[in-house]
This record gives sequence, C-alpha cells and structure tokens, in this order.
Amino acid sequence: MSYQFLHVETYSRKGAHKKNSSARKSSMFDIRDEMIRAPHACSHVAEPQTPCVLFGMTPDETFALANEQATRAVDKRGYKLRCDAPVVLVGVTSWPDTVADLNSDPVKWKRYRQWRDEAVAWLKRQWGDNLKTVVQHLDEARPHIHFVVVPMLSLDRRLPISSIHPGHRAAEKTAEANGTGRDQKKAYKEAMVGLQDDYYERVSVKLGLLRIGPRLPRLTRAEWKEKKRQALALAQAHTDVQTLASNVKAIAKSQIATQAAEAEQAALAKIDAITAQSHHRITMLKQKAIERISGLKGRVNELEGAMSKKDAIIAAQAAELEAVIGILRDNGLARNLGI
Repeated sequence: MSYQFLHVETYSRKGAHKKNSSARKSSMFDIRDEMIRAPHACSHVAEPQTPCVLFGMTPDETFALANEQATRAVDKRGYKLRCDAPVVLVGVTSWPDTVADLNSDPVKWKRYRQWRDEAVAWLKRQWGDNLKTVVQHLDEARPHIHFVVVPMLSLDRRLPISSIHPGHRAAEKTAEANGTGRDQKKAYKEAMVGLQDDYYERVSVKLGLLRIGPRLPRLTRAEWKEKKRQALALAQAHTDVQTLASNVKAIAKSQIATQAAEAEQAALAKIDAITAQSHHRITMLKQKAIERISGLKGRVNELEGAMSKKDAIIAAQAAELEAVIGILRDNGLARNLGI
C-alpha cells in the first residue's frame, strides 16, 4: 500500500533567482509548456500525449488569464507588480499504480478513476471559483493530475497570492497579529500540514492510501505493515459505509415509490367513485326532468283541448246570435233596438 502525494507551489511570470545562484526558478510559462507537452519542455517524457482537461479551461487559457491580470495588477505601494511576484498556484497529485498496471487491470483502473474523481471534487471544494484548470497526464510512469489556481484581481488592482495559498495566508495573518518571523514560519508550516491532512481525510483515506511514507516517521517494518493493514481496513470501512448508504437510499427510494403508487391508486379510486356517484345523480335528475316535462306536455295538451271546446261553444253561440239579429232585422225590429 502506498501513500498520498500532493504538492503545490506558486509561480511568477519570470522565475526568481535561486538562492546564491544566477540561475532562475521555473516561471509559470515553463510550467505551462511542460503541462501542455510543448516539445522543448517534455524531454523527460518518452511519448508525449496531449493532456486531458478534466475541469475548466485549457492550460493556455488559464495562464493567459493569469498573465493578463498580472500586467494590470499593482503592489501595496501602487507600483506595477514585479515580474517575479507570484501570481498563480500550480499543484500536482498522483496515484501510486503505474499506467501499465491500469491498462492491464480493470479493477485497478476503476480504483484510479474513483481516486481521480474524488481528487477533482476536493480541488473544487478547496479553491472554488479560483480553480481554473485540472488536467490529467497518462504519458509518464504513474498517472497524475495537474491543477492551476488563479487569484482574483481586486477592485484596487491587488493580486494577493495569500487568497489562494493556505501557507501564505496563515503567515500573513500571523504577521498582521504582530507575530515574529518564527511565528510566521510556524503558521505557514501548520497550514500546509493542514492542507495535506484535509486531502488525506477527504480523499486518500477512502482509497486506502497512507498519509505519510515509511521513512518520515522512521517506522519499523512491522509497524509499517501494521499501518498499511490499518489503512486498508479503513478504506474498506469507507467502502462499506458508502455501500450501506447506497442501499439505504435505494430502499428509501423504493418505499417512497411504493407509497406514491398506493396514494395514486387510492386517489384514482376515489375519483372513480365520485365520478360514478355523479353519473348516477345526473341520470336520476335527467329522468325526473323527463317525467316533469312529460307531465307539463300532458297538461298543455289538456288546456289546449279545453280551449278548443270553449272556442267551439263561443263560435256556436255567436252563430246563434247572428241568426237572431237577422230575424230581428227582417221584422224591422233591429233599428228599434239600435242594432
């Protein structure tokens, strides 16, 4: 069982001079060229391959952004930022199996993919919007990922590297609290150890990787084997917990689906019952209405018949009256009666 590897470092547009030497450290552009596998910067790679971007922008785009911000930034005195001032943080983390092993063993490849996904998720949590690029390299002996973090240019055109580097941030806070140089170094070291601890707790422990290697704590071989056994057991425990959580979620999801289906069936049955009752009531109302209409029609017919009889009687009486008037006229009596 191997141990984790995580390293971060800041870079400037022009590498600063090395201590007691005229040579300069690598610049951010040197790191960019190595990352993108520029021909002049990857002599250590037998067969260079284009890196796979796992997150964010391409390295070219990210370093161009860092350079553009640096050209506009100023220091605390308001002067243009020095070309050797750190303006970007670059890190690397690797997986212990060889690329050849991954390509020949699906189980190892699956574990590598799990580590890679966990590592990228950790980077996002750690740096948020400042994380601009994550790339994967599989053309060296062991697989690894590079990541690039860029600070935001403030409104007053400051570009504080402490905003993205935990060590510098801790040292800066200690200095602001009037801490000595020794205090600042201690704060810096503790912050960087904290970064490694957080990476171990959130990523490495899940995959059975150790926090540190065998030489640093000077363990005996027996102690080293016991530590590896514990790491494997802890990784298995994490896997068991994740499996249990997945099973619990699946059971809960199934129960919720069952309850939802039962509730839906009950609701549909209630709707069907109400609909049937409504249809029955409507049918009864229709029947009563038909019967009522039929009765009204019969009454109308009766009234019409009665009216027809009355009209006939009136017509007969009118005819008789006309006949009497005719007789009176014939006898000269109509004028005396004023008819």
